[in-house]
Amino acid sequence: MKKHLALALAALAASGTVVSAIAATPAETVAARQANFKQMGRAMKAIGEELKKPAPDLAVIRTSAGSLNQAAGHVGRGFPRGSGPDSGVKTEALAAIWQRPADFQGAARNLVTKAGDLQAAAGSGDLNRIRTAFPAVGGACKGCHDNFRERH
Repeated sequence: MKKHLALALAALAASGTVVSAIAATPAETVAARQANFKQMGRAMKAIGEELKKPAPDLAVIRTSAGSLNQAAGHVGRGFPRGSGPDSGVKTEALAAIWQRPADFQGAARNLVTKAGDLQAAAGSGDLNRIRTAFPAVGGACKGCHDNFRERH
């Protein structure tokens, strides 16, 4: 049974789906949310690299913006009680997430809004609009990192 659960969780994490609602352990929850953040990082990197090119590939930007938007939607649900530093699992999530849940959820909603704006801009094909929306997503990421993530 445990082997089947682990395989199912791995498949869901690989697909970018946050599995915190069904994860059996804090370690699985942390792994799922880390996979989600890695998906977001890959999408941001791909968009950033395209925007540095003289002729950005809009298909890459659109695909990456869609992936980013999907992953952003999972952030607010990826931190259930018992999956923080007190769980004993290595995580960069600060206790502030659970101490100030309204602030954290507000930051997560801001990320969803900015990621949605970027996806809409990518869909429009307007590079100026994309170039404006992209750093706004980075700002939303930074807002969470500054307040809710362990500093490196």
